[in-house]
Amino acid sequence: MDHPPPLPEEPPVESRRWWRLAVVVLALGVGIGLVGAYVQVPYYSLGPGPAKDVSQLVSVDGERTYPSTGAFFLTTVSVSSRPVTLFEALVGWLDPAVSVVHRDVIIRPGLTDEQQDQFNVLDMEESKYAAVIAALHAVGIEAPPVRGAQVIAVAQGFPAAGKLRSGDVVVAVNGVAVRDPEAFVKQIISKPVGVEHALKVLRGREEVTVELSTIPSPIDGEEDRPVIGAALGAAFRLPLNVNLDSQNIGGPSAGLAFALTIADALTQEDLTRGHLIAVTGTIDITGAVGLVGGVEFKVRAAEREGADIFLVPKDEVALASGVSTDVKVIGVNTIEEAIAALRSLGRVAPKAA
Repeated sequence: MDHPPPLPEEPPVESRRWWRLAVVVLALGVGIGLVGAYVQVPYYSLGPGPAKDVSQLVSVDGERTYPSTGAFFLTTVSVSSRPVTLFEALVGWLDPAVSVVHRDVIIRPGLTDEQQDQFNVLDMEESKYAAVIAALHAVGIEAPPVRGAQVIAVAQGFPAAGKLRSGDVVVAVNGVAVRDPEAFVKQIISKPVGVEHALKVLRGREEVTVELSTIPSPIDGEEDRPVIGAALGAAFRLPLNVNLDSQNIGGPSAGLAFALTIADALTQEDLTRGHLIAVTGTIDITGAVGLVGGVEFKVRAAEREGADIFLVPKDEVALASGVSTDVKVIGVNTIEEAIAALRSLGRVAPKAA
C-alpha cells in the first residue's frame, strides 16, 4: 500500500517572526527613505558662495582707468534654491560649513520666493548706485546733487514695471514738486492703496508724464502701505558712466567691494598693494559701511579664493576672526577708513604699467 509523501515541515515559529520583522523593517526603511528624500521642510541651507574678482565686473566710460597688481573680491553666501528635504537638512546640520535656517530668516514674511528675489535685485541695484556715488566722492570727482528722486531699478510684477525706467528722475507727483526720494515717498503714502498718481519724470532730456496706481505692500503687517515697486535714490549729475555687472547676485552686501574697485580704477594709486582682498559690507551714498549677513560663510569663500586680507564692517570683526584661519580681518566703518587701512598694508608688488 502506497503512503502519501510526507508534508513539508512548517518553519519554526521564531523563524516566521524574524521574517515578518525583516519585511516590516524593510518597508519602514523604504518609507523613511522616500520621505527623507522627497519631503521638503520650511528650511533653507546656507554655505560659502563664490568669490568674484570685482575688476572683471566694473567698466568705466569717459574716464581713464588704471590696473592693479592685486584684486578685490566680493564674497557671497550660497542659498539653496528651494526648501531642503529632511535628508538635506540632516546633512546640513552635521556639516560645520553649512547652516540650515528657517524660511523666515531669508524670506520676509508674506513674500513668495520670487518676490523675495525681486527685493534682493532691488537691494543690489541700490547698492551699486550708492557704490558709484561713494567712490566718486572718495576720490574727489565732482558728482553734484540735483533735485528729484532717481529711479534706480524697478521690480517686475509691480506697477512701476514698464512705466518707469532705471535712470528716470521723478521731479513732481500730482503737481507737487519732489526734492528728494523722501519727498516722493511722502506723496505716495499720503494716499490710500489703489489711488492713481501722475508723475512728472525727466527721462534723459525729455520730460514725460507717467500715470500709475499703487498696490498694497506684499509684506506681512504692511498691507496698508501703498507701493509701486521701484528702488529710489538721491539724484546726482554724474560726469562719467560706470557699468557694474552683478551677475545675478542679490542683496546689498557687495556695495563696499564695488566702491573700492571703482575708486582703485579711477586713481593711479594701487589701493590693493598687490594683495588679494576679499570685501563685504553695504554702503550708502555718504560712504558709510553697514552690516551684512553670513560673514562666517564669506570668510570661508575668501580663504577658498586665496585672499590674504578680508575687509568687513567693524562690528562684525569678532565673528569673522572667529572663523578665519589664514586671512587677516580688518574692520571699517566708512570707505575712507577702508582706503586708509589699505594704504597701511605692505606692498606685495609694484603696480603694473
